[in-house]
Amino acid sequence: MRRRVRSWCIYLATAAGLFCAITTWGLQWALTSVSLVAVSAALVAATVWAEDGRRAVPRIARVAFAAGLIAPAALGLVVVCKLAGVLVVLMLAGTTPALTSLVRARRLARGSLPVVQPESSATPDLPAPWGQPSLKSSSAEPVRELSSLDDDALCLAWRRSFLLLEEARSAAARLSIVEQRQKYLDELQQRSPEGIAAWLASGARASGNPFPYLADRQRRQPG
Repeated sequence: MRRRVRSWCIYLATAAGLFCAITTWGLQWALTSVSLVAVSAALVAATVWAEDGRRAVPRIARVAFAAGLIAPAALGLVVVCKLAGVLVVLMLAGTTPALTSLVRARRLARGSLPVVQPESSATPDLPAPWGQPSLKSSSAEPVRELSSLDDDALCLAWRRSFLLLEEARSAAARLSIVEQRQKYLDELQQRSPEGIAAWLASGARASGNPFPYLADRQRRQPG
Protein backbone atom coordinates (compact mmCIF):
# COMPACT_ATOMS: atom_id res chain seq x y z
CA MET A 1 0.00 0.00 0.00
CA ARG A 2 2.77 2.43 0.93
CA ARG A 3 4.60 1.63 -2.29
CA ARG A 4 1.47 2.40 -4.28
CA VAL A 5 1.05 5.73 -2.48
CA ARG A 6 4.68 6.65 -3.17
CA SER A 7 4.26 5.72 -6.82
CA TRP A 8 1.22 7.97 -7.18
CA CYS A 9 3.10 10.80 -5.47
CA ILE A 10 5.91 10.41 -7.98
CA TYR A 11 3.48 10.41 -10.90
CA LEU A 12 1.76 13.56 -9.64
CA ALA A 13 5.05 15.33 -8.89
CA THR A 14 6.39 14.41 -12.34
CA ALA A 15 3.27 15.72 -14.06
CA ALA A 16 3.38 18.94 -12.03
CA GLY A 17 7.09 19.36 -12.71
CA LEU A 18 6.68 18.88 -16.45
CA PHE A 19 3.86 21.40 -16.45
CA CYS A 20 6.14 23.88 -14.64
CA ALA A 21 8.94 23.23 -17.13
CA ILE A 22 6.69 23.67 -20.15
CA THR A 23 5.14 26.89 -18.86
CA THR A 24 8.56 28.27 -17.94
CA TRP A 25 10.72 27.31 -20.94
CA GLY A 26 8.24 26.12 -23.56
CA LEU A 27 7.24 22.78 -25.03
CA GLN A 28 10.21 22.54 -27.40
CA TRP A 29 12.71 22.90 -24.55
CA ALA A 30 10.85 20.28 -22.50
CA LEU A 31 10.84 17.76 -25.37
CA THR A 32 14.51 18.36 -26.09
CA SER A 33 15.42 17.93 -22.43
CA VAL A 34 13.41 14.72 -22.14
CA SER A 35 15.15 13.28 -25.21
CA LEU A 36 18.67 14.24 -24.12
CA VAL A 37 18.25 12.94 -20.58
CA ALA A 38 16.65 9.71 -21.82
CA VAL A 39 19.51 9.03 -24.24
CA SER A 40 22.13 9.81 -21.59
CA ALA A 41 20.42 7.55 -19.06
CA ALA A 42 20.17 4.75 -21.62
CA LEU A 43 23.91 4.97 -22.35
CA VAL A 44 24.78 4.84 -18.66
CA ALA A 45 22.38 1.96 -17.99
CA ALA A 46 23.70 0.05 -20.99
CA THR A 47 27.21 0.37 -19.60
CA VAL A 48 26.13 -0.88 -16.18
CA TRP A 49 24.15 -3.85 -17.51
CA ALA A 50 26.27 -4.62 -20.57
CA GLU A 51 27.12 -8.11 -19.34
CA ASP A 52 23.44 -9.05 -19.11
CA GLY A 53 22.99 -8.82 -22.88
CA ARG A 54 19.49 -8.74 -24.33
CA ARG A 55 17.90 -9.38 -20.95
CA ALA A 56 18.88 -5.85 -19.92
CA VAL A 57 17.03 -4.13 -22.79
CA PRO A 58 13.67 -3.78 -20.96
CA ARG A 59 15.39 -2.44 -17.84
CA ILE A 60 17.44 0.02 -19.88
CA ALA A 61 14.29 1.24 -21.64
CA ARG A 62 12.45 1.72 -18.32
CA VAL A 63 15.37 3.63 -16.81
CA ALA A 64 15.72 5.86 -19.88
CA PHE A 65 11.99 6.62 -19.99
CA ALA A 66 11.79 7.38 -16.26
CA ALA A 67 14.92 9.53 -16.24
CA GLY A 68 13.82 11.43 -19.33
CA LEU A 69 10.56 12.46 -17.64
CA ILE A 70 11.68 12.84 -14.03
CA ALA A 71 14.84 14.94 -14.52
CA PRO A 72 13.19 17.86 -16.41
CA ALA A 73 10.19 17.62 -14.07
CA ALA A 74 12.44 17.88 -11.01
CA LEU A 75 14.19 20.91 -12.50
CA GLY A 76 10.83 22.53 -13.22
CA LEU A 77 9.66 21.99 -9.65
CA VAL A 78 12.86 23.43 -8.20
CA VAL A 79 12.81 26.53 -10.43
CA VAL A 80 9.13 27.33 -9.96
CA CYS A 81 8.54 26.20 -6.37
CA LYS A 82 11.98 27.09 -4.98
CA LEU A 83 12.62 25.51 -1.57
CA ALA A 84 9.35 23.59 -1.56
CA GLY A 85 10.29 22.04 -4.89
CA VAL A 86 13.72 21.04 -3.57
CA LEU A 87 12.15 19.36 -0.54
CA VAL A 88 9.64 17.47 -2.68
CA VAL A 89 12.36 16.25 -5.06
CA LEU A 90 14.65 15.12 -2.22
CA MET A 91 11.84 13.36 -0.39
CA LEU A 92 10.64 11.47 -3.45
CA ALA A 93 14.17 10.62 -4.58
CA GLY A 94 15.00 9.12 -1.22
CA THR A 95 11.88 6.94 -1.07
CA THR A 96 11.45 5.90 -4.70
CA PRO A 97 10.79 2.12 -4.79
CA ALA A 98 12.61 1.72 -8.09
CA LEU A 99 15.74 3.40 -6.72
CA THR A 100 15.81 1.50 -3.44
CA SER A 101 15.15 -1.81 -5.22
CA LEU A 102 17.92 -1.12 -7.72
CA VAL A 103 20.44 -0.28 -5.01
CA ARG A 104 19.49 -3.36 -2.98
CA ALA A 105 19.67 -5.66 -6.00
CA ARG A 106 23.06 -4.35 -7.14
CA ARG A 107 24.43 -4.64 -3.59
CA LEU A 108 23.26 -8.24 -3.33
CA ALA A 109 24.62 -9.11 -6.76
CA ARG A 110 28.07 -7.63 -6.11
CA GLY A 111 28.57 -8.21 -2.43
CA SER A 112 26.74 -11.38 -1.55
CA LEU A 113 29.48 -13.81 -2.57
CA PRO A 114 32.17 -14.04 0.16
CA VAL A 115 35.81 -14.77 -0.54
CA VAL A 116 36.01 -18.55 -0.64
CA GLN A 117 39.09 -20.52 -1.56
CA PRO A 118 38.38 -23.05 -4.33
CA GLU A 119 38.01 -26.55 -2.94
CA SER A 120 40.85 -28.90 -3.66
CA SER A 121 41.02 -32.67 -3.89
CA ALA A 122 41.93 -32.71 -0.17
CA THR A 123 38.24 -32.52 0.81
CA PRO A 124 36.91 -35.94 -0.24
CA ASP A 125 34.74 -36.20 2.86
CA LEU A 126 32.44 -33.35 1.78
CA PRO A 127 29.17 -34.24 0.03
CA ALA A 128 28.72 -33.25 -3.60
CA PRO A 129 26.77 -30.01 -2.94
CA TRP A 130 29.60 -28.72 -0.68
CA GLY A 131 32.66 -29.99 -2.45
CA GLN A 132 33.35 -30.46 -6.14
CA PRO A 133 30.52 -32.33 -7.88
CA SER A 134 31.56 -35.87 -8.68
CA LEU A 135 31.79 -36.71 -12.36
CA LYS A 136 31.01 -40.35 -11.60
CA SER A 137 27.87 -39.88 -9.51
CA SER A 138 24.52 -40.77 -11.00
CA SER A 139 21.96 -38.11 -11.83
CA ALA A 140 19.58 -39.41 -9.14
CA GLU A 141 22.08 -39.22 -6.24
CA PRO A 142 22.49 -35.40 -6.09
CA VAL A 143 18.71 -34.97 -6.12
CA ARG A 144 18.38 -37.00 -2.90
CA GLU A 145 21.21 -35.00 -1.30
CA LEU A 146 19.71 -31.66 -2.32
CA SER A 147 16.37 -32.50 -0.77
CA SER A 148 18.09 -32.96 2.60
CA LEU A 149 19.74 -29.52 2.55
CA ASP A 150 18.17 -26.44 4.07
CA ASP A 151 17.87 -23.25 2.02
CA ASP A 152 21.07 -21.70 3.37
CA ALA A 153 23.17 -24.77 2.56
CA LEU A 154 21.61 -25.10 -0.88
CA CYS A 155 22.36 -21.45 -1.72
CA LEU A 156 25.93 -21.87 -0.50
CA ALA A 157 26.32 -24.91 -2.72
CA TRP A 158 25.00 -22.87 -5.68
CA ARG A 159 27.54 -20.09 -5.04
CA ARG A 160 30.46 -22.47 -4.58
CA SER A 161 29.61 -24.28 -7.78
CA PHE A 162 30.27 -21.03 -9.65
CA LEU A 163 33.84 -21.03 -8.34
CA LEU A 164 34.19 -24.67 -9.33
CA LEU A 165 32.94 -23.86 -12.81
CA GLU A 166 35.61 -21.19 -13.19
CA GLU A 167 38.29 -23.63 -12.02
CA ALA A 168 37.18 -26.45 -14.33
CA ARG A 169 39.80 -27.33 -16.95
CA SER A 170 37.97 -29.81 -19.16
CA ALA A 171 34.75 -29.74 -21.12
CA ALA A 172 33.49 -32.82 -19.24
CA ALA A 173 34.09 -31.17 -15.87
CA ARG A 174 32.35 -27.97 -16.96
CA LEU A 175 29.38 -29.91 -18.32
CA SER A 176 29.03 -31.87 -15.07
CA ILE A 177 29.12 -28.69 -12.96
CA VAL A 178 26.62 -26.95 -15.25
CA GLU A 179 24.26 -29.91 -14.87
CA GLN A 180 24.71 -29.82 -11.09
CA ARG A 181 24.00 -26.06 -11.03
CA GLN A 182 20.82 -26.69 -13.00
CA LYS A 183 19.73 -29.16 -10.30
CA TYR A 184 20.44 -26.58 -7.61
CA LEU A 185 18.35 -24.05 -9.49
CA ASP A 186 15.55 -26.54 -10.06
CA GLU A 187 15.48 -27.39 -6.35
CA LEU A 188 15.37 -23.71 -5.39
CA GLN A 189 12.62 -23.08 -7.94
CA GLN A 190 10.61 -25.98 -6.55
CA ARG A 191 10.97 -24.70 -2.97
CA SER A 192 10.23 -21.03 -3.62
CA PRO A 193 8.98 -20.11 -7.10
CA GLU A 194 8.11 -16.57 -6.02
CA GLY A 195 11.48 -16.00 -4.37
CA ILE A 196 13.48 -17.25 -7.37
CA ALA A 197 11.33 -15.22 -9.75
CA ALA A 198 12.02 -12.09 -7.69
CA TRP A 199 15.75 -12.88 -7.60
CA LEU A 200 15.92 -13.35 -11.38
CA ALA A 201 13.90 -10.17 -11.96
CA SER A 202 16.36 -8.20 -9.82
CA GLY A 203 19.17 -8.95 -12.30
CA ALA A 204 20.54 -12.14 -10.73
CA ARG A 205 24.09 -13.11 -11.65
CA ALA A 206 25.59 -16.55 -11.99
CA SER A 207 27.58 -15.94 -8.80
CA GLY A 208 24.74 -14.22 -6.93
CA ASN A 209 23.04 -15.29 -3.71
CA PRO A 210 19.31 -16.13 -3.95
CA PHE A 211 19.00 -16.77 -0.20
CA PRO A 212 17.70 -13.28 0.75
CA TYR A 213 14.79 -13.82 -1.62
CA LEU A 214 13.90 -17.08 0.12
CA ALA A 215 13.81 -15.51 3.60
CA ASP A 216 10.05 -14.90 3.55
CA ARG A 217 9.38 -18.54 2.79
CA GLN A 218 11.69 -19.62 5.61
CA ARG A 219 9.90 -17.39 8.11
CA ARG A 220 6.62 -19.02 7.18
CA GLN A 221 7.95 -22.51 7.92
CA PRO A 222 6.78 -24.00 11.25
CA GLY A 223 9.31 -24.37 14.06
